[in-house]
Amino acid sequence: MTVPLEAAVLERLLQPYRENCRYVFEASLTHARDKRAPRPDDPESWVTLHGRCGIGGSCYIDDTGHFNAVEFNITYNQLLYAGLAGAVQHGLLPELRHWDLDEYWRRQLPDVLIVDYHVRFPKPMLADSFVGRFEIREVVPKPHKRLLLLRTGCRMDGDRGGYSEADVLIALVRM
Repeated sequence: MTVPLEAAVLERLLQPYRENCRYVFEASLTHARDKRAPRPDDPESWVTLHGRCGIGGSCYIDDTGHFNAVEFNITYNQLLYAGLAGAVQHGLLPELRHWDLDEYWRRQLPDVLIVDYHVRFPKPMLADSFVGRFEIREVVPKPHKRLLLLRTGCRMDGDRGGYSEADVLIALVRM
């Protein structure tokens, strides 16, 4: 099942960002019930978000001539927030089915934490136009009663070649 992320939802999740730091322009969410699932006992745990992205100019430095780690991290965060918002809105992760969008908006910044972050830049790319793919690969089974851990991945593919990718462990604080 593939659904576009509504423009109003995307706009709402980007509100915390300055205008010149909003890198995701549109997104669609895929819930792959029939594809490879990281947890064989829970085929609903595989969620992918594709986003059309671009960076007109760096928000913190003169143009480096390539997509860099800071830009990757900001784009990753926006794709992560979009993926979680879509998963909550459409009830795609059983562990988050008790949340609605209002609950998600309250938790978006204070309760979504990067725990472990590994990014690679095997082939340099330009930042002006690219596609980002964010995946929730696994819900880690019961690591801690106050945390829900998600193994995620992200890949950015430049429209004119090049790519970067990351493996990121996310913690959602349970309250």
